[in-house]
Amino acid sequence: MKRALAVFAALFVVATAFGQDPTYRLKPEDVLRIQVYNEQQINIEVPVGVDGNISAPFVGILRAQGKTTSELEADLVAEYIKKLRLRDPRVSVVIVRYRPVKASVNGMVNRPGVYDIRPGDTLLTLLSYAQGVVFERADLRPDLRRTTLRRSGSPELIPVDLYAMLKKGDTSQNYAIQDGDELIIPEDTRNRVLVLGSVQVPGSYPYTEPLTVMDAIALARGEVRSRSKFSEVLVIRERAGMPGNYIRMRSDIVRFVRKGDAAQNILLQAGDIVYVPETNTPDLDRIGTIVNTLFFVDRFARDNFLFGFGR
Repeated sequence: MKRALAVFAALFVVATAFGQDPTYRLKPEDVLRIQVYNEQQINIEVPVGVDGNISAPFVGILRAQGKTTSELEADLVAEYIKKLRLRDPRVSVVIVRYRPVKASVNGMVNRPGVYDIRPGDTLLTLLSYAQGVVFERADLRPDLRRTTLRRSGSPELIPVDLYAMLKKGDTSQNYAIQDGDELIIPEDTRNRVLVLGSVQVPGSYPYTEPLTVMDAIALARGEVRSRSKFSEVLVIRERAGMPGNYIRMRSDIVRFVRKGDAAQNILLQAGDIVYVPETNTPDLDRIGTIVNTLFFVDRFARDNFLFGFGR
């Protein structure tokens, strides 16, 4: 009898040592094996339901979610003493199968979606499940430096420099993936220019270096000649290191075309706005309205947008 009890206890120790974390809190969809020594009829596998409960043999519904296996064992001991009048029942609860662990990838990847995660998987592993970032389309580019990771149940977005990982081999931010994580790789909207005003097709266009004012206007299919003030084109650019603060530069394209003044055909940067006015005085209110509607709301929809010009 003592020997059998010793074997039973040893099996418990082995089960705990191999793959059983004594601090792990049970979750819905975990599958448990419940056994009671010397009670053959109590040997069953039960899942933790989506409501966090289990249906234990001869006991009925019992709360399992949030408890360790040891805590659940103690609850079952109390229930079996109370309901079956067992004397000093030896109860074992072992996790047979953990709930599926999942994480998602959204944004500029080839296969956005939810993926099963294995122990030890990292951010780069999760990215590989989504078959990597989208690079092949010229009109859509991932903003690798603005990638974020959201942990389950947290509104906080953890910044991730995916550019440093993929281009420079810096794996310092290659975080271990947890259940419910979401990796978000946004479109690089900053790698575009905006052409507004008196042009045929106003809108945002991909920025490919080098790109000049004339190139940008050509992307918008040229000026509307009956209304355009082609000698008063404005290039609006955010000041480096000063978000929401902008400078404006005049570009006299008439002078460039007629006199070959190359300085007028300004070399653009990603994020620039090219504005072709209809009159000598650009309608800054209209620029602000269009920008807020069409382009980079997160960067330009700020109270100080217009006040930032020309400072």
